[in-house]
Amino acid sequence: MISDPLSISARELRGKQSVRATFRLPDDTIELLKTAAEHLAVKQKSLLDQLVENRQVLDKVAQEGRVTGKSDIPRRQKTFVLSRKALAMLEEISARHGIARDLLLECSVQRLIPFVKAEQEKQKNRSRLSVDITIFLDTSRTLLQKSEALLDSDDRLRLKIEKMVTQVEKAINDMTGLLPVEKG
Repeated sequence: MISDPLSISARELRGKQSVRATFRLPDDTIELLKTAAEHLAVKQKSLLDQLVENRQVLDKVAQEGRVTGKSDIPRRQKTFVLSRKALAMLEEISARHGIARDLLLECSVQRLIPFVKAEQEKQKNRSRLSVDITIFLDTSRTLLQKSEALLDSDDRLRLKIEKMVTQVEKAINDMTGLLPVEKG
């Protein structure tokens, strides 16, 4: 009998069930996971599942983790939600390679470092641009005020400048979610 490719098995559904698991991880690893999830606008569960559900990648991480494992780093308990399948994969690979499950998860999360660093660099660049955007808006408003002082209210050029400033303000308002919040 040929199975229907669109059907879902009970086993697949159980694999998607969420479970809670407690790990002992360094604070910087916990923070890295949180930061990456925020940058990607996804839940930590989704990110964890993505990091540990690929058998080949997790095998490679386990092999590298045994070599680079650090046991002297202070750790704290943290409970995460992840899929039953992801937890089973972590346990299987850690047993096969003789590496602690916590260390395997830590090494998997550490793969996010280049991504987070790149996102932090983008955020710095956004901050730099946000200063220029503010100057641009102020300059546009000053130009509008000058046109209002020099031209009649129904002058076509003044009306075009007014329309341009309105569009600039709208565009900048649309960007507010992309620009860093100034800390005062």
